[in-house]
Amino acid sequence: MLDRTNNHHFNITMNPAVEHSRGTVSITVTPDMTAQLDGREIHPVYSTFWLGYHAEVAARRAIEPYFDEGENAVGGALSITHHAMCAVGRKVDITATVVRVGTKSIVCDVRAVDERGTLLATGSQTQIVLPQREIDALIATAYKPAAD
Repeated sequence: MLDRTNNHHFNITMNPAVEHSRGTVSITVTPDMTAQLDGREIHPVYSTFWLGYHAEVAARRAIEPYFDEGENAVGGALSITHHAMCAVGRKVDITATVVRVGTKSIVCDVRAVDERGTLLATGSQTQIVLPQREIDALIATAYKPAAD
């Protein structure tokens, strides 16, 4: 997670309605979403990589409507456990539900279920909520040239 040691003024003022909010991504698995490494297909099923991406989007959809003016968030952690494979062409719903709002972070539980009702994956996603000006400062620092 991001180091917050130099930002003593940080405080979440999230709208309390964010608790238990949900975000969902509904997709149809396409051939480009299969397990591929180094330019070759490893398995012709929905990949953990794409599942992680869709989990991040679902979590963002769950919390973004509740940001206060000048507030934003960055991804802090993602954990996904695959339980079943999913074929190309199947519809999948990935849902993120806010389960914890802390002083610096919001945690969502994530579930992916296919059109047959098969539980494909579970996990969690954490967002670190910050004032946009702090995020801008962190981005500027990331782009500074390395020290000699």
